Amino acid sequence: MTVREAPWYPSLSRYIVRDDFAVELSRPFTDASGERISSVPSVFVQFPMWRGEPFVDDFGKKSAAMVELRGEHLFAELAILRLLEERGWEGRWVNTYSGRGEVWKYLTEWRDVPRRDQVTRPILDQKAAALLERIASTSGSRFAGCWDVFAWRGVECVFLEAKRQSPKYKDRVKDDQEGWLRAALSLSNTALSRASFSFVQWDY
Repeated sequence: MTVREAPWYPSLSRYIVRDDFAVELSRPFTDASGERISSVPSVFVQFPMWRGEPFVDDFGKKSAAMVELRGEHLFAELAILRLLEERGWEGRWVNTYSGRGEVWKYLTEWRDVPRRDQVTRPILDQKAAALLERIASTSGSRFAGCWDVFAWRGVECVFLEAKRQSPKYKDRVKDDQEGWLRAALSLSNTALSRASFSFVQWDY
């Protein structure tokens, strides 16, 4: 399967500038289907910049918290989620800030209020929630390595990691994120595959 055939690709396609990158794994492995996984796809996206006032709490991201999509002020993680939602996906920004291996908040929006007042949106879809818990229980570090955006549509699930940077042909996955990938693809009876994961490199 090429990256353009990945289930998440059509949602982001209008903003994708390059799609010929890869993110290398430090420890390649064999997934549940027997495929050897040595890298995951990566795309480079250009988002419009928000020109209004910054958030009261920019989560320490400063200028990286200034994405605009359809007139909405967003973080890149939520811009990715909005694009997926337009294609019928449901999802969350799985934010593990200060979570010590657990989820701080499941986010679908970031209101212009202090951090403590942001609203968590628990995952009510039982199959999606169960899959997330299965991966966390297998990963060895709970949710510490969970990729930023988790989305589901029917039996399909995807994990996308947002990273602001100039486009890199070969980037590397952090150890805990690699552990999450390994755990997810080791599970049987799921629709997850290498194509379910991608790094979304981005800038303005």
